[in-house]
Amino acid sequence: MRTMIMSLNNWPRRKNNEYIFQSTEEAFFFANLALDKPDVISSLKRGRAIALKNISQERVAGFPNLQRMMDLAVKAQFFRECLEEVDRIKKEVPKDDKA
Repeated sequence: MRTMIMSLNNWPRRKNNEYIFQSTEEAFFFANLALDKPDVISSLKRGRAIALKNISQERVAGFPNLQRMMDLAVKAQFFRECLEEVDRIKKEVPKDDKA
């Protein structure tokens, strides 16, 4: 059984302080925790931009590492899903109902 992380402070991170997602479900759950945290959301945007830039750099390399490109693509995808879920929730919840 997996332990449910209920705080952003306890969320697993890489050495460069990027958040780690292992599934779409985790990305969606994280979106609920990060909803009103602009610094966390900007960190996700930055992480996705870096992953996409690294994919582009790997693509033009003489012998691109396809596994690294796949890992970066998955990371960028999870960041995108999390950011889209944040946007969806913000549209869904009226501003008057926010706590």
